[in-house]
Amino acid sequence: MNGDFTPRRGSRVRRSLPLITTASSLSMIYVAATNSPVFTDFMRAIGAREMHFGLIGGIPLVMLSAQFIGALVANHVHRRKPLFVILALAGRILYLPIAFLPLIFPGARAEAMVMALIGLMGLNSALSNMTGPPWLAWMADLVPHGVLNRYWGLRQRAMHLTWTFSFVGIVLFTCLTGWPAMRIFPILAVVGTLAAITDVLLFVGVHEPPNRILPHQPVLDMLLAPLRNPGYRPFIVFSCAWSFTGMFSAAFMQLYVLKVLRLPMWQTTLIWCFLGIGVALSSRRWGRLADRHGHRPILLFCMFVKPLILVAFLIITPRTAFCILSVAFLVDSMWNSAVMVSSNGYMLKMAPVENRSMYIAAITGLAGICGGLGALVGGWFLEHFAGFSAPFMGWTWNNYQLLFVVNIFMRLACLPLVLRIREPTSSSAGTVVKALWGIRAMRLVLFPIGVYWLWNRRPSEHAGVGPDDVV
Repeated sequence: MNGDFTPRRGSRVRRSLPLITTASSLSMIYVAATNSPVFTDFMRAIGAREMHFGLIGGIPLVMLSAQFIGALVANHVHRRKPLFVILALAGRILYLPIAFLPLIFPGARAEAMVMALIGLMGLNSALSNMTGPPWLAWMADLVPHGVLNRYWGLRQRAMHLTWTFSFVGIVLFTCLTGWPAMRIFPILAVVGTLAAITDVLLFVGVHEPPNRILPHQPVLDMLLAPLRNPGYRPFIVFSCAWSFTGMFSAAFMQLYVLKVLRLPMWQTTLIWCFLGIGVALSSRRWGRLADRHGHRPILLFCMFVKPLILVAFLIITPRTAFCILSVAFLVDSMWNSAVMVSSNGYMLKMAPVENRSMYIAAITGLAGICGGLGALVGGWFLEHFAGFSAPFMGWTWNNYQLLFVVNIFMRLACLPLVLRIREPTSSSAGTVVKALWGIRAMRLVLFPIGVYWLWNRRPSEHAGVGPDDVV
């Protein structure tokens, strides 16, 4: 369908892409408002513990299973836009009770209130996630595949610039008012929800190509088609494993900084701003590299460097946390950007036009479930080792640091899974490293990796075969 790029359709696409970018940027105001350290402190003030934060991080991801429902519905409707708008609006509006219930019922028992809010988060997430496959399939039909990665990189840059400025605004608001999280978070939730509603309404003006429906195909065949596809299945396995290992520790990083290191909320919020800066700086470049070299080598490179953020969490102290984590998050967010661009690009390009929504749900839904399970297992791990204390290298290590050490090895175990992904036309990982080495801003970050690659390169690379092709 992307091949049929007539002048009329081309003008519709050109009008639609800025709307999509603007709407997606507005959605990041909602994400920042509802996922900042203010929210973490808000839940702590209500009485949430580690296991609750495991549920908070895990249940919304488990609710990504609702994407399969959205994919099934999308395969039977001629228009995806009304489905997206109705479900997305319902999901966004539902977030307001999460912020205001503790204020309406201040005398409620802490455990009951926390579980009620987690339940609302799950429902909010289920409604929102039903829109995922229809929306992504709509975008895959709309955006020409020849510029898909580049556009996705530009869109991602705009989104994370908005996300960063939103976090800076939250920092300033927190510092200037000096109010507690119980007072600040409801205000942020209102602002974020209004931005999210505007985001959804902008899509009313976005062009929608015709949807190829599958009215007579059995439901079970549609559900199992992605798993039966030998070229797509390795990517599903990798996505699920990576989501599980990532959320095993990521769900508790803010809690570790606030609770164990006891950094002020404004400093923690400022640290998390750097996650958006790195994405904004690098997304466009990753999109071009993915269009030129493919998705597999970029993912392989990222699996090698992504565990480094956990090393930063192992060496920080309350005194050094602000400086070290700011730099570490800036660098790590560049790798996050690469993973997002490459994963989305591979998913949208490799999914067939027929049943595309289900192929997308197989990635976002199954990987989301695995990510939710990873957060739940991480919460259980912290609770189980709550009293852990061991001296090592002059420091006393706790259960959080034990979690980070375990997760380093879990992340490295994803490297072999990337090698199984099929992309015959992609370059080698060494070629991508050389391309990155040509970017002046990346040289300092990549210096140790460049030395390693030069030391270990083989004669076969000069014949056009990269190190990741000799397995």
